[in-house]
Amino acid sequence: LYFRVCLIDCIMYDAIVIGTGPAGSTAARHIAAAGLDTLIVEKEALPRVKTCGGELSEYALSNLGLTLPNSLIERECFCARIRYRTCSLESEACERLSVMVSRDKLDHHLANCAVDTGAELVDDVRVRSVRTDDDCVVVESTEGTVRSKVVIGADGVNSVCAKNVRPPFTPQEICFALEAEIPASNECIDEYILNKGEFHFGVVPKGYGWVFPKDGHFSVGIANRSQDFSRPMDAYLSFIKGLGFDHANVKPRGHFLPIGGLDRKTYANRILLVGDAAGYVDAFLGEGMAYAIASGNMAAETVIEAYRKDDFSQVSLSSYHKRCMDSFLPNLKYSYVFSEIFYRFPNLTSRILVNNEIVLNKFIYLAKGRLGYLSFMKWVAPRLPYYLIKDAIGRRC
Repeated sequence: LYFRVCLIDCIMYDAIVIGTGPAGSTAARHIAAAGLDTLIVEKEALPRVKTCGGELSEYALSNLGLTLPNSLIERECFCARIRYRTCSLESEACERLSVMVSRDKLDHHLANCAVDTGAELVDDVRVRSVRTDDDCVVVESTEGTVRSKVVIGADGVNSVCAKNVRPPFTPQEICFALEAEIPASNECIDEYILNKGEFHFGVVPKGYGWVFPKDGHFSVGIANRSQDFSRPMDAYLSFIKGLGFDHANVKPRGHFLPIGGLDRKTYANRILLVGDAAGYVDAFLGEGMAYAIASGNMAAETVIEAYRKDDFSQVSLSSYHKRCMDSFLPNLKYSYVFSEIFYRFPNLTSRILVNNEIVLNKFIYLAKGRLGYLSFMKWVAPRLPYYLIKDAIGRRC
């Protein structure tokens, strides 16, 4: 468990991490484990509700650096089901693709893991501003002011830290998601979906709907990146009605996500941005946790190196970008390219995906992190004429 820490102006930390999502807690855990005085500041009281589908991919788990307790894993998913209009197709169930978690429990656990390595944590404290001086970063909050040699901004799409690094996200750079937990017995969940993640294309423009099995409830949501999406609640209610779910008392929560794959600055003097604050989200699938965890790892490595050199300048911290580039940034770039292609011809691309098991099984490797978007596009390109002819001759939906 963690203890409340009084924020005292005279205290100088080695590192302050703002936000207890997977990115922030992962970074704080590694930095504290290296022996640096680390403070985590969370704006809400923990555990706190976080709007998210809660699908933690195998790629995310491989970057986590610890084993999740069974109590956090509500379901294991071994395949995916794609739906478009009246057609559906399931992938092969040969390997685990992901685990289903609730973000309030997961984030609380990861924050406590950081505390166990020596980090200090204060929650229910909102950061008002972050500014850099010559020899430190000054963090002003609702509970006082504290200083640090470096700050990691893990404070999401509306990051306070990001104001020191890059312009705000424009409306064209974000998508909007609505998600709700719909109660159901585990027997009903097993009958409907069992161990599959279900994705619905064609239910919203430039986006998709999902149904994920959890323990005692479904996670049901839609995500959309169209600027013309003016009535999201109507679209959401129409989606769940079409699924046959009880919608009488459903109150979905909304959340903005940055569209990943765009060139954005993520470092400045004494400041690094990770996760959603950095814009590290898959532009097509909306996968954010995997890249949050990966960027948290990279940020921690960068901070520890900077501490040893006693150099927290922008030039020193720029090695963070190279680490991310070597690890995952090219794949995010091509997720954006793929998304642009897919949604330029949504009817055709959705039909190809839902009518060809080989294509779907290959696509599933993206979710596992075993195949990048560029490799997938190179694989499908020479086969595209065949799938186009097949679609024209035997169109099912």
